[in-house]
Amino acid sequence: MQISKDAFKDPVEFAETFFKWKAHEGQKQILRSKAQFLTVAAGRRFGKSESMAVMALFEALRQPGKIIFIIAPTYDQSTVIFESVLRFLGRSPFNKLVNRVKYSPYPLLQFVHESEIHARSSDKPNNLRGRKAHLVILDEAAFVKDSAVYDVIEPMLADYNGRLIKISTPYGKNHFYDSFMKGLEGVRGYESFRFPSWMNPYISREFLELKKLEYGETSLRWRVEYEAEFVDDQNVVFPWNIIEGVVEDYSLPIRPKQGHLYSMGVDVAKYQDFTVIVVMDMTEKPYRMVYFERFNQKSWQYVVNRIETIYKRYQPKGYIDVTGVGDPIFEALKSRGVYLEPFKFTAQTKQELIDNLRAKMEMQEIVVPMLRELIDELRFFEYKMTEGGYMKMEARTGYHDDTVIALALAAYTKPATVATSRIVLPAGKYDWLI
Repeated sequence: MQISKDAFKDPVEFAETFFKWKAHEGQKQILRSKAQFLTVAAGRRFGKSESMAVMALFEALRQPGKIIFIIAPTYDQSTVIFESVLRFLGRSPFNKLVNRVKYSPYPLLQFVHESEIHARSSDKPNNLRGRKAHLVILDEAAFVKDSAVYDVIEPMLADYNGRLIKISTPYGKNHFYDSFMKGLEGVRGYESFRFPSWMNPYISREFLELKKLEYGETSLRWRVEYEAEFVDDQNVVFPWNIIEGVVEDYSLPIRPKQGHLYSMGVDVAKYQDFTVIVVMDMTEKPYRMVYFERFNQKSWQYVVNRIETIYKRYQPKGYIDVTGVGDPIFEALKSRGVYLEPFKFTAQTKQELIDNLRAKMEMQEIVVPMLRELIDELRFFEYKMTEGGYMKMEARTGYHDDTVIALALAAYTKPATVATSRIVLPAGKYDWLI
């Protein structure tokens, strides 16, 4: 296959010619940047995945032996750009240059000229130690732990004086923010861009206006998710460094295990809120979330049935919110043999509950999966001072706190109490996937 070197002068024209893909103005700026350390803060649906797929292919195809890594916080996230790479290849003449594609143990695309594109998760960064790369694309970069970036990912570039592209919605004041600021300050080798969602001309303006009205133009959710702004988090209960310390990449649900100890937390929906069920394995530290369910606008009968079903599977101890609508549900569950402790919220009991959760997270005594609903609620759960000088803890405007409360209720259960209720599974009865 003969292709002129002139085809690789410009990644934008390269994509138009061979993939029939036309970049919008923001994507053109990203693709044409020459910075060794490029940081892009982008709103939702800006089009970052396709532009990064083009970048990966452009670098892998223009010279033999190039090693490109696409790294994201979770395995599933890392495959988003990788799948876009394969789609572009499928409609181009470069498909003939593919040597092999494999997904186990990790996604890998190899070309006949020995260039490679890898997709990996940053959750276990030690698995990347010793790897080297000409280019690393760090997708959802703001969600990748600082330690993974500084101790493992950046050293991967040392052999080839490689390039690092970080692209993400903003999420706290971490390595992503630091790199972004270096680009704005003109530090040598760094360049930064900020692209709100509306800079993508291909997404619905009506959808964006609807979201702006729904969340409010000054709301944190609109500013972070769609305007791609970095927002100060001085009032948050759970700073990002605490959250990232307890998050791991694993899938739910996890089956109940013979002899294990479980705790359950249930926050019952009020009005437009969500009912959330959380189960933690309390057998040993760190206590691990094994089940999560979140739903709204369901009948009381449905809510009672779901709680009863999960309770009988895990045979846990635990707590259920009985404030307001939770009380009749608690009574209905008790009549069915579901013995969760009632938890009534007051300003004092809520503070005790949240303080306990924060303490366990600070000491990394619990582990949770990368659930977007949970991470968002933790990040935007904050302290507020009332006019009377009292402190309240609640979700910021535009966010819910049901998931935080359910997790806090599950974590509130004392291991000594749980130990009186080790699960005993009847033979064969629970050979299922939930």
